[in-house]
Amino acid sequence: MAEGRRVPPAEAEGPGEQERLGAERSPAAGAGARQPGGRRATIASALELEGSVRREGLLTHFVASNLQRKIQLSAPATSPIPPVDPAALRELVALAGQVAAQVDELLRSVHCGLQALTALSVGCIQTYRDGVESLGEAVDTSIRAMYTLVARCEELDLAMQPVPALARRIRDMKGTLERLEGLCK
Repeated sequence: MAEGRRVPPAEAEGPGEQERLGAERSPAAGAGARQPGGRRATIASALELEGSVRREGLLTHFVASNLQRKIQLSAPATSPIPPVDPAALRELVALAGQVAAQVDELLRSVHCGLQALTALSVGCIQTYRDGVESLGEAVDTSIRAMYTLVARCEELDLAMQPVPALARRIRDMKGTLERLEGLCK
């Protein structure tokens, strides 16, 4: 097969393959010599010489045995792949180690920062909880004091009921004293 041009399957098989293909298709070849699929089976047989072939129903998978060599042969001769510089690889490994160390340091820093934020959050939540508990206790105490004040005011109101009658009597007495004073003068 020539490089860079697509060859029809009949040319790629060669004369021996064409004769075998013709023999498989002829009725004189016998039922045992004929493979299922006709031409497809012959192409798969040719592919088995170049690599591994696996069939799943009507689908055929082909893996070339010398794929790297085939890739190298198919690459244009004017652009060969340059060899890898070992010094560049060592430098790349050193840089990767530095990056890994920096990432570790960053993760440690983030971990410490997260721990500090978590501790601060826990302290804020505990302070909030203590404030809510203290506020609840203060509200309970205030409600009790308010009920006590209302009860004392009611007692005072009951105790003050005779005062208007007493005030009338005092006014009457005062009026009487003023009249007596007026008579005595």
